[in-house]
Amino acid sequence: MRALIYSILIILFTSCSEYAQVIKKGTVEQKYDMAVKQYKAKDYIRALPIFEELLAYFRGKEKAEELYFYYAYCYYGLGQFELASFHFKNFTETYFNSKHTEECYYMYAHCLYKDALPYYLEQTNTTKAIAEMQIFLNLFPNTIYRELGNEQIEALRKNLKKKAFETAMLFYKIEDYRAATLSFKNAIKDFPDIENKDYIDFMVIQSNYLYAKYSIDEKKEERLNAVFTEYAQFIKKYTATSKYSEQAKDLNNKAIKDLEKYKNNNKIQ
Repeated sequence: MRALIYSILIILFTSCSEYAQVIKKGTVEQKYDMAVKQYKAKDYIRALPIFEELLAYFRGKEKAEELYFYYAYCYYGLGQFELASFHFKNFTETYFNSKHTEECYYMYAHCLYKDALPYYLEQTNTTKAIAEMQIFLNLFPNTIYRELGNEQIEALRKNLKKKAFETAMLFYKIEDYRAATLSFKNAIKDFPDIENKDYIDFMVIQSNYLYAKYSIDEKKEERLNAVFTEYAQFIKKYTATSKYSEQAKDLNNKAIKDLEKYKNNNKIQ
């Protein structure tokens, strides 16, 4: 944002062009024409300060609606998606009967989509973008943006799915097997259509097995039984269709042997 302000100031104080003359001495009509000209040329840095000045001049008047529409799009054109989303949303609330309301509501949600962080970072913005895009689609069921909106929701959900899986894998790699088990199960619960679901279910078994293996004796039997429970659910769900079926079976057999060994040791004692 600071760089944007500096750029505007440089233009205002160093230019001797027609633009500068209009900024300094032009009429309202000339300033409007210049702002639209710069906007259409995609020179949003030059267009923005004129629209801002005109918005103050036309505050409360009919012309302000059109000016604010351009103003919001200037921020979008500059890649300032957080500011653009604010102004597009504000437009829908200020001019709710406008012919631009549907478009601006979509652009509000679209800017949230553009501003969402990569999957490996915090995903609050992603969740908000999904929610707002869904609200938009519900409010405007026949919108021309329906296909785009659904595509963007799916792209954002893909980020959340990947985040959920990577978080579970991180717990597994740092050997926090209890947290890994819960995270893998939550990934499937939250995203039933998640990719490689059989692998995630297999990782639930493996995490449970390792959690049991390194448990204190008092907890070992209970936690090995959890392996059997997860394995039974895995087989019921996938029968022999999963390429992880044999590996899951091996873990189940290891758990059986470990439980027998644990019980025999307790008998000896």
